[in-house]
Amino acid sequence: MNRRALLAVVVATAVLSASIAWVVGRRIESPAEAAAGAAAPEPSLITVPVESRELSSRVVVRGTVQSSEETAIDVSTAALGNPVVTGLPKSEGDQLDEGEVAIEITGRPVIVLEGTLPTYRSMAPSSDGPDVRQLEEALLRLGYDPGDVDGVYTAATASAVDDLYDSLGYRANEPTAEEEAAIEGAEDRVEQADKAVKAAQSGGGADGGVPESVRLQQNQLVDQAQRQLDDAKAGNTPELAQAKEALDQANDALGAANGELDTANKRLEQATGGTHPDTGEPPTEPELEQLNQEVAGVQQVVDEAASVKKDAQTTFDQATSGQTQAIADAETDLAIAKASRTETFASYEQTDGATSQGQPTLAELREDLTEARDDLAEIRSVTGIGVPIEELVFVPTLPRKVSSVGVELGSTAAGSVMSLTGPSTVIDSVISTSDRKLISEGMEAVVEDDDLGVSVSATISFVAANPGGGDVPDDRYAMRLEPNEDLPEEAFFQSLRVTIPISSTTGEVLVVPLAAVSAGPDGTSRVEVQATDDATTLVDVTTGLAADGFVEVRAVGGSLAEGDRVVVGRELLLPTDDESDETDSDGEGGDEPEDDGEA
Repeated sequence: MNRRALLAVVVATAVLSASIAWVVGRRIESPAEAAAGAAAPEPSLITVPVESRELSSRVVVRGTVQSSEETAIDVSTAALGNPVVTGLPKSEGDQLDEGEVAIEITGRPVIVLEGTLPTYRSMAPSSDGPDVRQLEEALLRLGYDPGDVDGVYTAATASAVDDLYDSLGYRANEPTAEEEAAIEGAEDRVEQADKAVKAAQSGGGADGGVPESVRLQQNQLVDQAQRQLDDAKAGNTPELAQAKEALDQANDALGAANGELDTANKRLEQATGGTHPDTGEPPTEPELEQLNQEVAGVQQVVDEAASVKKDAQTTFDQATSGQTQAIADAETDLAIAKASRTETFASYEQTDGATSQGQPTLAELREDLTEARDDLAEIRSVTGIGVPIEELVFVPTLPRKVSSVGVELGSTAAGSVMSLTGPSTVIDSVISTSDRKLISEGMEAVVEDDDLGVSVSATISFVAANPGGGDVPDDRYAMRLEPNEDLPEEAFFQSLRVTIPISSTTGEVLVVPLAAVSAGPDGTSRVEVQATDDATTLVDVTTGLAADGFVEVRAVGGSLAEGDRVVVGRELLLPTDDESDETDSDGEGGDEPEDDGEA
């Protein structure tokens, strides 16, 4: 083939190739072009069934289990010299009951009793005051008779103390050798004075010429004056007793009024938070106004009670300040009675009855006998079985558990020797500002821990009125719960889940997910119910309690039943790569799932 013929073939071939490429290019389109030219697919409905269930809203927080309080046993050792620990009857984990020995120092017991007033002095015969009354009350609880529980340490009190020590295996603190010597000396003086009076009477005539009626009358006047002085010193004057009774009544009235005010404020807080305390529904404006008026009314009662208490306190203070003058007046009356008795007796005595000049008259001898008897009574009143300050400790509540012992056998005791845990278990937690509006004291809760197998009910005993404080963050409120059942020891100091139910429906109600409820043009709530595969209808509803992502619904002017499917969204299905794939080279489609033989 010549060169001209070869060129013609090449040109013809190029033209043919270009024509084929143009035709194929018109018939083939890219995936992007195919997708752009395709019509938009119909969206698929996402529906869920209407359910019938009971709804409840709740607050869930964490809480730490611990004892209600810690109390340290402090022992006064100033009078002991070298306070060596000689006995440890209680160890960590033991229970300490009232009337038991917590520790032994220098061979002497430290006895624990229940009482709110700390030990601040030793108690002995003639002691009086609130600490003595506290001791008498404890002795009575333990089965020992202290006599009248009147705050006066008498011979009966001493006998009860002696019985307590004896039951614990110790001897009570009896009078010292010096005290015994003082008693014997006073008894000798009484005996000698009595002999002198009898001798003078036998020498100067029966009764020394003083009529018995006169003697009895004068002695009675002295005794009455002495009792009045004793009453004045003990604060038993009628004015003080009346003032104290009025003050106690005023305090009780004010406490009751404050309790009612606290209740009214809690009711108002609950309503302000969105739940009426009586109906459980959101409060109306008139209901809120009524609750505000309740608070104002109770506040007025509190103010009036506070005013009455203030007046009663003023009267009591005046009566107390007048006690000093009453004591002084009673002492003067006693001195006058004694002087009158002496002068009356002297008027009947015959001074010439003395055996020799310079000897005392019968009246003087009788005065000596009276003074000797008074001295003996005074010594006996302050001498006898007592309780040293270092052998007695009062704790607010018993029994308690020993949480730690701070001394060892043979060591020197000083200050706190033992710590006791509180009598009850508490759960401390914190809540947010929003939850604080929903929670109040007295509400029930459930405390749980799956790992420990714990699930007990608890009662909220305290909710702080203000945020922060102590270890509580500034944006949180402290809350304390008291479990209604015993918790295992391994739960102490652990963080447990605390669930507080706030409100719940009455039985089962129709519920739908929150996403199924939408707002209509007029602001009403509605749900979209699937009628057929491709048709829906709108049903107006009223909503109730919402919890756990669901909300209570009730149909208005339409029907809604359990099992109906409501629309919660729509899903747009686009063609996938698998759907646009061409058939395999053998003319069949892609892989099909294997038939496992099941329908």
